[in-house]
This record gives sequence, C-alpha cells and structure tokens, in this order.
Amino acid sequence: MYTVEFDLKLLTPLYMFGAEPNYLELKTPEFKGMIRFWWRALKCCKNVSKLKEKEEEIFGGTSVKARKSEVRIMIKDSRIDRNIGSDLKNDYRLNWRYDSENKVLIGKDRGIGYLLYSVVRKKYFKPGITFKFILYSREEEALKNTVAAFWCAANLGGFGSRARRGAGSLTVVSVVGDTYGLDFVPKGNNSQELAQWILENVSKASDIIGPINIDCNDYTNIISSSFIVSKESYNTWHDALSDIGEMYMNFRNGMRNNIQNGIFGLPVVHSNKNRVIGKSDKYDKYIINRRSSPLLFKVLECNGKYHWMALKLGGSFLQEDMYLAFVKEEEINGRKEITALENAKPSYALLDKFWDEIKKNNDGDYRFNIRGENL
Repeated sequence: MYTVEFDLKLLTPLYMFGAEPNYLELKTPEFKGMIRFWWRALKCCKNVSKLKEKEEEIFGGTSVKARKSEVRIMIKDSRIDRNIGSDLKNDYRLNWRYDSENKVLIGKDRGIGYLLYSVVRKKYFKPGITFKFILYSREEEALKNTVAAFWCAANLGGFGSRARRGAGSLTVVSVVGDTYGLDFVPKGNNSQELAQWILENVSKASDIIGPINIDCNDYTNIISSSFIVSKESYNTWHDALSDIGEMYMNFRNGMRNNIQNGIFGLPVVHSNKNRVIGKSDKYDKYIINRRSSPLLFKVLECNGKYHWMALKLGGSFLQEDMYLAFVKEEEINGRKEITALENAKPSYALLDKFWDEIKKNNDGDYRFNIRGENL
C-alpha cells in the first residue's frame, strides 16, 4: 500500500456541512470532489470521453465501465469539534455594517462581509485547527496523480462553501511519505519568491498528470490561467482576506447594472430580484442558473505571514451557443414566467479590467509554465 499523510492547518473559516444543513463535518467526498476538479484542470484534455475514462480509472465513477476508486482518503480529526464558531463577525470582532442609503458595506472588515455574505452567520470550523489528511492506494500511479491534484487543491483553491471567495483556505504543515518531487509547505521571503514556488510546483504537478492540450478551451483548466500574490504581507488571515475583498467589492459596486457582471459567476441577483443567468435559444428554454466564477481568492501563509492570492482560471465561460440574459421572473396565472430584459455574449473584459487594477499595485501577474501537447 502506498500512503502519504499530510498535517493540514485551516487558514480561513471552513463552511462544510453534512446531511443536515447545520451539522459541520469534514466530508471526504467533498475533498475528493475538489481533488478531481483540479485533476481535470491540470489534465486539460480536449477529448472529453477520454478525460472521463481516465478520471474514472483513478477516482471511480458511475458509468457502466467505471471501477471503484483506486485511491482512498482518510481524515483524522479527533479534536476538531472543539474548534467551532457560530458567528464569524462576532467571534473575531470584525467590523462592518450595511449603509442602506448608499447600498454599500462600510467598516474596516467590509471586504470579508462582502466575500462571505451568505455564510457569516453560519457555524464554521475555526482557522488554526489542524487535522490529518491521508491518501492511500495499491496503485502508485493513481496515488501520484492524486497527490499532484491535491497540491493544487491545497495551494491554489479552497474547500466548502464560498471557497472561491477565500473561505476554506488551508495549508500543509508537514508531510510523511513520497510526494514525488512536490513541495507542499509554502516557501518564500516575499511575494515574488512565493509565486516562484507556486510556479515550480504546478509545473511538476502537470508533469506527473501527463500530456495536455495547449489550446484546450472547452472547460475550466489551468493551461491559460494566471495568478497574483499580494505584495503586502499581513499579520492575520482576516486582514489579508478583507483587503482583496474590499478591492473586489469596490469594483463590482461600480458595475452593478452591467450585464457582463455575470462573468464573475452566475447568477447575479439584484435587489429587485431580477438576475443575470445563462441562456440558449438552441434548446427551448435551456437555462443555466449557476456557473462558478473563473476568479478565485485564496489566503496563503508563509513564514508566519499571510498573503492573498487571486487566480484567474482559463476556459470558456459558457458554451458557444449560450449568452448572458438579464431576466425578470414573474408569476402569471400561477406559473413562473421569465422575461429577458437584455441579452449579451459573455465577455472577459470586466474581469480583465479588475485584474489589471489589482495587478498594478502588486508585483504583476504570473502564468503557469506548463508544457503542453496537441492531442
């Protein structure tokens, strides 16, 4: 049996629930799901059927030919129940409130209030807790692929609710076992060195997982992704997260009525309940109410200091035949009717504009140096 054991530390609040909505749980299926996501992002294969076949070969699946997963996950969390919070704002004495006249959040920590608005009054696992995360398999190649994908899950993304907005960030404290050349413990004396550490390890992870298409654009992938690490280091996780959150909030507030706000994730819901969704005329009434944001925020810890990281993922936002629709939903004669007020093809222009704003006050952005093949 091949085994790798990680000691993990939570950096930002983790909102991960079991079958009951208020019952916190470190769910192995959710961790595995994120590992699979990052494996696909690294594999970057245009042939979706081959991609699915290889993914199910490693992680299992539901198709007729699928086998059981070659890799198992074990989480040891004997003391984690002692570290549960119930109200983030009060627990950490964070300061923000809603200014109803101007319809904005104000206060020192308003960035966190904006990013985590939907979960701030829910229970959560507190930052600082540690737990063991164990990967094991009888097939070394399957374990290598999983370790490579987990590197990205741990160091580029997060887990649980609001993970793309900075919740559920964690870091690896120590490792026992072969990580196949990957360095899991963040290193660097400044943001530039930390960024180089990220670049080197993503390149190694990509080499482990294998050939990729350099022009893959059909789904979210890492080949055309870029990232920014904050030049400033912070003493606390909430200072780091609030800083990037405030920049994001200020930008979005200035673009409220722009249908292209949908590029930051669907749906976009307005105060009058009108919203931006994805729509297609190719199939009658085909609607996408949810599409994850291609923009991720994460908190990193290195040498006792915190940095925020922003990651812009590659891939098409919607299918070629789809568009953004600003819609009004009404109930007419007992039936819900959706009326399109405005339509537009999705554009990355707004996201790129925000990217340029945060890039100029830091050390620029970085693109992953991944060697690809046209398969």
